[in-house]
Amino acid sequence: MTITTAMRKFIFILATAIMAFAAASCAALRMTPEEKAKIEAKIQDDLDNREFIIDVNQMNPLRGPSRNVNSFSLEVKEDFLISRLPYFGQAWNVPYGGGKGMNFESKISDYIETMPKPDRRQITIATNNGEDNLVFVIVVFTNGKASIDVRARNRESISYSGDMRVSLDD
Repeated sequence: MTITTAMRKFIFILATAIMAFAAASCAALRMTPEEKAKIEAKIQDDLDNREFIIDVNQMNPLRGPSRNVNSFSLEVKEDFLISRLPYFGQAWNVPYGGGKGMNFESKISDYIETMPKPDRRQITIATNNGEDNLVFVIVVFTNGKASIDVRARNRESISYSGDMRVSLDD
């Protein structure tokens, strides 16, 4: 019996998710309840103030394998979005050379926040980067883990995962 490429990809993604969950569980066990509560409160405060940064560590294009990445982020500053994200995928009707991709700064035109479950907040942000209309669906968990799904009119969808940057020095 041969294993198809799709099955290999699924097994790789499943194994990666299990390892990430195990690592996160071990890290969470080392924190005291007071430290954990302090971090959760800071995350909620940053989300309430619409001032937060998500450091991205994994990119999941619609086609092709997921990739570990570093030095990329998504930042929200009140009514402004700063996207410093990599992009792999098919694009239609974009400027010669690929345009801005997911590397831009723009004003937020729509910001909707919901709490689908008690342990997470979902933020939907609509913006226009001058080349395309984009919708970012961000899910932030109380422990700071985050996922970002990006839908664009002229590009294939892509998703990212990472961690919310938390500074307890404030």
